[in-house]
Amino acid sequence: MSGTKKKANHLAVFKQRTKNDDNAELSEVIIISARKSGILDLSSRGLFTVPNRVWNINDLTEEEVRNLHFELDYAHESDRWWEQEPLKTLDLSCNTLKNIDSRIECLTQLTTLYLQDNLLQELPVEMGNLKNLKILNLSSNRLEKLPHEFYKLNELHELSLKNNAINELEPAVGDFIMLTYLDLSYNNLNELPIGMGYLVRLISLDLSHNMLKELPPDLTNMRALQKLNASYNQLEMLPPLGELRKVETVMLQTNKLTTFPDMSGCVLLRVLHLADNNITVQGVGQLKTLTLGNNQIETIPEEIIKLVCLEIFDLSYNKITLVPSYVGLMPNLKQFVINGNDVQNLRTDIIRCGTSRILKHVRQGIKSTNFNSKEHVTSDGSTNIYPDSTKLLSLAGQNLTELPQEVLENAYKADVGTVDLSRNKLTTLPDELCIIEKVADLKLISNQLTHIPEWIGEKYKYLQILDLSKNLLQSLPSSLGLLKYLQELNISFNRYKEIPESVYHINSLEILIANDNLITYIDVSSLKKLQKLAILNLTNNNIGHVPPELGNLKNLRNLSLSGNCFKQPRQAILAKSTEEILAYLRNRIPQ
Repeated sequence: MSGTKKKANHLAVFKQRTKNDDNAELSEVIIISARKSGILDLSSRGLFTVPNRVWNINDLTEEEVRNLHFELDYAHESDRWWEQEPLKTLDLSCNTLKNIDSRIECLTQLTTLYLQDNLLQELPVEMGNLKNLKILNLSSNRLEKLPHEFYKLNELHELSLKNNAINELEPAVGDFIMLTYLDLSYNNLNELPIGMGYLVRLISLDLSHNMLKELPPDLTNMRALQKLNASYNQLEMLPPLGELRKVETVMLQTNKLTTFPDMSGCVLLRVLHLADNNITVQGVGQLKTLTLGNNQIETIPEEIIKLVCLEIFDLSYNKITLVPSYVGLMPNLKQFVINGNDVQNLRTDIIRCGTSRILKHVRQGIKSTNFNSKEHVTSDGSTNIYPDSTKLLSLAGQNLTELPQEVLENAYKADVGTVDLSRNKLTTLPDELCIIEKVADLKLISNQLTHIPEWIGEKYKYLQILDLSKNLLQSLPSSLGLLKYLQELNISFNRYKEIPESVYHINSLEILIANDNLITYIDVSSLKKLQKLAILNLTNNNIGHVPPELGNLKNLRNLSLSGNCFKQPRQAILAKSTEEILAYLRNRIPQ
């Protein structure tokens, strides 16, 4: 190695990047690879502009045309120009792009476009011509508004505009009717247009870290929504959210709410965050997580013990001075956070020891209080007399052989929407149960039921979910076909030899779980009647033949057939996706 010290080229360090430098990033090797795969990755390359050849990457240059006669005879199999794929995925993320050329409209087959982490301040109107675009990520740029033409991208499934400076959306946002994922977090939005309600396929909506004071009332039209994040805004009130029947997670922390949101009807709600607001606590059905830290809560009401499913309960940094003994009766509570309060009946060392120590301490005071456990939740987790005021009646796990009349009468008065009678010893459903006519979710898991009464289809006309798993059933009532709102039926772990005829008349049925029975055949002609059926589970039965015509049920998103005695399809086929299984079956239909 030479001992001569080389001079550092300081000018090269500060040399301004040119268009030629950007163009040079798109080498012939990268072009050939993109033509073969339909994917072009130019992320994290320090680009100030997009290389010119990106816009016509599938077009042959003059030199390539001149060399055609050589390629026809000698081209390597991997370099054949006539077998190239149109560009479908373009990744320009993590560069320093300030604008996008209007020629982007030339990429007519583009389905996925990543532009996050750039310096974009505006978008070309021509972007609206990308009619096949399904995934678009524009997060972490400097966008303040979107051109009107942008809203013509009506095939979008996923759109991220996170971390920009957008202050307004047009009502035309409702034209994104195929959207399932929308992230508008970290912008400057102070209101949302009414058109948001047309996004009926939306599964996840993130509105956090904006300046919203209210949510549009038509938000409740998003019936497919599973996750709503509107935290870190200035929300003072909310529309009733009870129509969001599929929502599982709602995040509303750090707002200006003074009243508890109306969540009645949200039967799948599992996580609700309300920390840093100005609200008082109320019960909410089947919640597993409830965070109310940094509010103004002074007392824990007795009604809280009606949250029989609650596992995580955060009341940190409020104004609570007493942890009442009935908190110790909450059957599933695993994490109780009470630090940051001036609690008088718990020593600091007990609080530091955590949930189990706190609950043990407060339970010691149960016998010495006047608390009437018969009117609430007993120490084994059972409820009695009064159903949940938020429309939940849970009598699960009490070894009941019959239902107390007083319970049913109070459930009727409370208009309960969810009834859980799981893990009991019921052999039949008492006729008195039919008075609770507004039941939407009925759970009868792990009982000893041998039949279901006819009145269930006549009286429970609002029923959406029916779980009959782990019983002794061999039939279902014909009235089941009257349930025009029933979406999910679980008859697994019973004694069915065939799917009951009445099931095929439930036009609204989307989910049918029938695994672990004695079913011997698949009636495709009857299954065709269930045009909304998306999930079908027939695992662990006695099915000896899978009719190829089952492949014509193209609405199925999830088909499970393993654990049966048929020889075809083989396990290797069953391990593939539902789409591939259905295609395999269709190919076996005799011509």
